[in-house]
Amino acid sequence: MQMLKDFLGKEGELSRVVPDFISRPVQIEMAQAVRDAIREGRNALLEAGTGTGKTYAYLIPLIESGKKVIISTGTKNLQDQLFFQDLPLITSLVNDGYRIALLKGRGNYVCPERLDKSLKVISGNGDSDFLDRLVGVREWSSRSRSGDITELSDFHDDTGIVSMITSTRDNCLGSSCPRFDECPLYRARDAANEADLVVVNHHLLFADLALREENLVQLLPTVEVIVVDEAHQVPEVARQFFGTRLGSGQILELARDIKQELFLLGNDDRELLTSTNQLEQAVENMVTLVAASGEIQDLSDWLEYQGCAVVEGVDLALGDLILGLEVAAVRSRGLQHCLQRAIRQVDQFALLTEPTSLDQNYVHWIQVHTRGFVVHVSPVSISSELSSHFNNPAPVWVFTSATLAVGGKFDHIRESLGLEDVIENQFASPFEYKAQVLAYVPEELPHPGTDMHTRALIEILLPFFKVNPGKTFCLFTSHRALKLAGELLAMEEDLHVLSQGQLPKSELLRQFRRTSRCILLATQSFWEGVDLRGTGLKCLVIDKLPFASPEEPISRAMINSIASTGGNGFMEYLLPQAIISLKQGFGRLIRQESDEGLFVLGDPRVMSKSYGKLVLASLPEMSWTSDKTQALDHLMKINEKNAGRQE
Repeated sequence: MQMLKDFLGKEGELSRVVPDFISRPVQIEMAQAVRDAIREGRNALLEAGTGTGKTYAYLIPLIESGKKVIISTGTKNLQDQLFFQDLPLITSLVNDGYRIALLKGRGNYVCPERLDKSLKVISGNGDSDFLDRLVGVREWSSRSRSGDITELSDFHDDTGIVSMITSTRDNCLGSSCPRFDECPLYRARDAANEADLVVVNHHLLFADLALREENLVQLLPTVEVIVVDEAHQVPEVARQFFGTRLGSGQILELARDIKQELFLLGNDDRELLTSTNQLEQAVENMVTLVAASGEIQDLSDWLEYQGCAVVEGVDLALGDLILGLEVAAVRSRGLQHCLQRAIRQVDQFALLTEPTSLDQNYVHWIQVHTRGFVVHVSPVSISSELSSHFNNPAPVWVFTSATLAVGGKFDHIRESLGLEDVIENQFASPFEYKAQVLAYVPEELPHPGTDMHTRALIEILLPFFKVNPGKTFCLFTSHRALKLAGELLAMEEDLHVLSQGQLPKSELLRQFRRTSRCILLATQSFWEGVDLRGTGLKCLVIDKLPFASPEEPISRAMINSIASTGGNGFMEYLLPQAIISLKQGFGRLIRQESDEGLFVLGDPRVMSKSYGKLVLASLPEMSWTSDKTQALDHLMKINEKNAGRQE
């Protein structure tokens, strides 16, 4: 403990080198818990409330141990923060010889081979705009040490450019690629194998676990300790990798790659080009029908009746394509690889579009997005798949997040992950929420989740928006509610409103920071990972408790599975999930000791339903009111106090 105090104590090393560092006993306690888990060889679930300082709390004992470590984070931004800011600082203080590496998924690294081919194709097509941009990427890649396209701020959000300059697992040629020796991805993997500590993200971590389970290639080095930050995301992320899936995007990408290869060969194979065009049209036909079908509740029924013709069209088009590729594959390594991909895809597509009922351990579902679809066969519960990885003697797994416990207990996350012998600890936030926050639940609102509810909530909150000289952040549980709220607020001339979707996320947040009296409306992707520290946020609104729809495929399958064993799907699955999501959303309001604010939860069920007690017990302790006047007064007082400080 003394060594930890030497770094984290009031007179410790971090107080000397980190501006505004605040020593917190709870941070030292968490660091000790991480150290104990490593020394005892036991897994740990550690909830660290907002402001605990969990990053330093786990980095110091990790680096002190000298062991080989992986740290997995929820986002690329957190990866970069760890690698470029936190780790260099802590390693310089604790163990200067400790080697660190950053490893991202292949879609984050420029692929020299695809960039080269794209330049040739675009040059031949005469598209000067794309050509200039690709030439800029080539110039950058010749200077870049990492090949990480996040360095290209103008390009990394442009999906059209990204697909031209990066590879996927499907189209990567691997060691047979003529540019393999200069590939940034494989250089990064080599560096990761040599390092003592590697920073990855959850998608890469669980892709690696799934590949190991299938006895395929290993993406990550073998280590002694794995820390999973933002661990509440694990069940959802892991489910994507422990199952089978194929999307329209993968099939269309195959078609584009075939066309690219044919262009480079002189476009002299008209039959193969025709087959490729037919495949694209067949996929587009299926995309159109899926989009027009609305919410597909029973995928097997849809595949057997409404979708039968378009599925057969894609199946036949893939078969014809394979016949053409079998003849043409001798012409280039790229076409050989496309043939292998087409054979895999025709098998996967046939398996995933078979309209048969699965056993209750798996769910067959389709995910629809703006540009296409993905068909999945997913395990209902991933605990059994994960248990074999988490309960081995090595490595030690440390799961941490600000939101793991429900009502002070870890049952939900422990059972979701299939954990057995595990250390459990909650480290409460050092913030004085009772003094810093008033929570307001408006009375007599219509039933949540309806347009009437959204209209009534906005009407109640208009006076709050108008008197608040600080910032207001409104989180909605549906895009429909967000859109309606935006339309209603647009009629108010004296309000400055920003809505998710108007601008890229990063630009939206920049405008919110620099615009006074601003209101930001957002949905699920803004509920976590968005740090509004220093923006002057004074009012946080969450429109309703974020329950998943019981008709969503995974939710429905989980509820049925729990019911089949005599359990209660609402209490054991929907409610814990909603509480964890609510805690994440609430965490946007208070980010430091000086913050104060009003929290509005537009869902009276939290006060009237029996489960409301569990919801309130899971949030930080604070004062609650249903009195509109009291809530308005609180908002005005904290803004007056803030104005006094600025004077």
